Amino acid sequence: GAHEFYESMDLDAIIKTDNTENIGKHYNKVLKMGIDEKYDCVILMHDDVSIEDAFLVKKLDKAFKDHDVVGLAGAKHIQIQEPALWHLMSNQEDWSGAVAHPANKDQVFVTNFGPTPARCLVLDGLFLAIKVSSLTDKIRFDENLPSAAHHYDIDFCLNANKHKLKLTTWPIWAVHSSTGLANPDEHFVRSQTYFLNKWKTGN
Repeated sequence: GAHEFYESMDLDAIIKTDNTENIGKHYNKVLKMGIDEKYDCVILMHDDVSIEDAFLVKKLDKAFKDHDVVGLAGAKHIQIQEPALWHLMSNQEDWSGAVAHPANKDQVFVTNFGPTPARCLVLDGLFLAIKVSSLTDKIRFDENLPSAAHHYDIDFCLNANKHKLKLTTWPIWAVHSSTGLANPDEHFVRSQTYFLNKWKTGN
């Protein structure tokens, strides 16, 4: 069963709850630990994501043969503009991946973005698996983003692409309890302004 499967692996789990800080600060600590401890990969995911795929490790092994960062959903191209959300900065034909969400206490529904695997420019931050050996000092999360949990993923992906990493979606079964941003608030707007100012000038 799943319990025996995960017990046979060399895994460390770090869980941060009730976070109010820039999530990039925590993720960068995990990346540093992955490098220092010579991990094969780190998986960064939201605390409301349930990975329910017994083939997770085999799939990541296969994905990492040709890619450096693996996600569940993303886009092949984006246009930097408002609103700065990956699926609204891209055309639907450039979407890739699939993510399940609870429909009720007994059922899930699957949001099918598009064919996967597919090489992507940006990936959704609900799940990011990163091959540690591909990281350099310049590939980190931006700790200056002025919100706890907005734009860190798009920014990281754009930076990773800039430094020649290859990003892809992969068909990994996962259930995400959240359906994403419902109403942009002041934190989102402030973060969006920072993000647009940074990437519209090509930094």
